[in-house]
Amino acid sequence: MKFVPNRLLLWVTVLLVIPSTTLVVLGGTAATLALLFCALLLAGALADLAASYRLLEGLRVAGDELLRCTKGKEFAVALRFECSGQSLRNVCFGLQVPDAFNALDHPIMSIAELPADRVVAVDYTLLPLRRGRYFFESVYVETPSRLGLWLIREKKELRVELRTYPDLTRERRRLAALFLNRGADGNHVRRQVGKGREFEQLREYLPGDDYSDIDWKAMARRGEPVTRTFQIERTQEVYVVVDHSRMSAREIRTPLDEAVRAGDSLLAENIEHGAGGDYVVSTQLERFLHCSLILSSVAQRQGDLFGFVSFADGVDRFIRSRNGSNHYNVVRDALYTLEPKKVAPDFEQLMISLRQRLTRRALLVMLVDLSDPLTAESFYESISLISRQHLVLVNMVRPEHAHPLFSPKRIPADSDEVYECMSGHFQWQELREIKKRLAHLGVELAMPDHESLSAEAVTQYLNVKRRQLI
Repeated sequence: MKFVPNRLLLWVTVLLVIPSTTLVVLGGTAATLALLFCALLLAGALADLAASYRLLEGLRVAGDELLRCTKGKEFAVALRFECSGQSLRNVCFGLQVPDAFNALDHPIMSIAELPADRVVAVDYTLLPLRRGRYFFESVYVETPSRLGLWLIREKKELRVELRTYPDLTRERRRLAALFLNRGADGNHVRRQVGKGREFEQLREYLPGDDYSDIDWKAMARRGEPVTRTFQIERTQEVYVVVDHSRMSAREIRTPLDEAVRAGDSLLAENIEHGAGGDYVVSTQLERFLHCSLILSSVAQRQGDLFGFVSFADGVDRFIRSRNGSNHYNVVRDALYTLEPKKVAPDFEQLMISLRQRLTRRALLVMLVDLSDPLTAESFYESISLISRQHLVLVNMVRPEHAHPLFSPKRIPADSDEVYECMSGHFQWQELREIKKRLAHLGVELAMPDHESLSAEAVTQYLNVKRRQLI
């Protein structure tokens, strides 16, 4: 509980008390009256403070224990004020807001009247700037004393947990066709590529059957050729494996004008000003998390089981594959607090853990950065532990300058940019060699641009499902 002089008390002091003290110098009756006036004013101020000191003790402030919002989209925190015993007037309050939020309204709001034993709800509008988990723990409240000479202030405890999730609007807009709830209109027969991997039954051999489908043991028992038939698997397991080690913190710069046209919510997070123009700065991990949530939504609509794995110097989070909206919320709550770690990735431990935990063949979409040669070599040596059992797709965000020397992506304007383009060409060549080496192990490496990462991963997943490669 704190108290400070109000404006009324300050004006009375300036206009009456200070002139009255000058009469003390004159002595006599004027000095006595001046001292008596100052004493009465002081006694009245102290009496007002004593009568109003506990005004805010009966005030209670509460809010929802758990709130969810989306990064870059404004939302309102509903605060409920209840005063027991007596009513209050001109109550001002301010919410202690973390640095990850901007207050859209005035930081200090006021309530004209709080009736006794009644609940008054007030919305405090905020704009989230970063994803993550935050807590609102206190509210500062202020009200004038009964005579208005003092301001009584108190800090009220508040228990509100706020979860800020990534904004997927831009990715969903690119993949709008996958999120449309269509009816049966326009359905047509589409050829299914692949024969499936789930055993259905045995039947007699027919001319044209593949020799690899012949069941030799059954043929030996029956004395005639027997063919195994398979049915199309409708439910498959899909896991997204996200690397949040040091390489995931690689910056991704988007020109400011392009971000504004796209309506990118990253605009509110970090803007870099430089001689080459203004850029919106993000990290590769942000794109990985967006891609994970998009794949989760698509797998849910396709009826597949979706799981999530995150790792750095060890496996951090492992969520077993399931389906349904509740499972999507579980995955979202598991990844929205991920931050890059300043450690090197331990691929060997990751592969051993996946081999032990995943006994059924699954599609593994790995989101890692292999632009570092040492990291790429470590990944190549470890991936063989799981590449024979599972289908592995590797995706990374293409580095900004990793393009062929004579690519139309960037035409050098001067000699300095020529050397920069040559450096990007060498990096592109190294990534191309890594892609060829992984292809020999049955692992596909894709390097889309950052804005196409989610679309590329979804396209790969749908092609795998259509061809029944799992």
